[in-house]
Amino acid sequence: MLKLPKLRIILWEITVFFPFLQGICAEKCLNGGKCIQKDTCSCRRGYYGPRCEYSKCSIPCLNGGRCVGVNQCRCTRSFVGPQCAHRIDNTASVQKEHCQRRCVHGVCIRHNRCLCDEGFYGRRCARRREQGPQRTPS
Repeated sequence: MLKLPKLRIILWEITVFFPFLQGICAEKCLNGGKCIQKDTCSCRRGYYGPRCEYSKCSIPCLNGGRCVGVNQCRCTRSFVGPQCAHRIDNTASVQKEHCQRRCVHGVCIRHNRCLCDEGFYGRRCARRREQGPQRTPS
């Protein structure tokens, strides 16, 4: 009779009799990834790698923003911009209708200033530019 170390027998019994335990990852999945089977992570959109440790955003999302695709950030309520770098003025968010009318192609930030969408500029983000930086405050 072949003698196996006790630990191997116990691990074999756990694997055979408790298959749901096979989804345990030796190392934690990062950035909201979920362990779906033994040492295999399923990553959230915007992340990749064996442990979801790499972001598809080459420029990091700031202020609690999450990478949701290649260089696309989803910002928290208080921040806007491609990297979530600009804080929205609390009074501006209360007066949302006023700000939406004021900024034609952008969003209202501090003191009713507009953060323009890519390709637009000016006080109200109403002027189109041929090429330019993304969402610059004006």
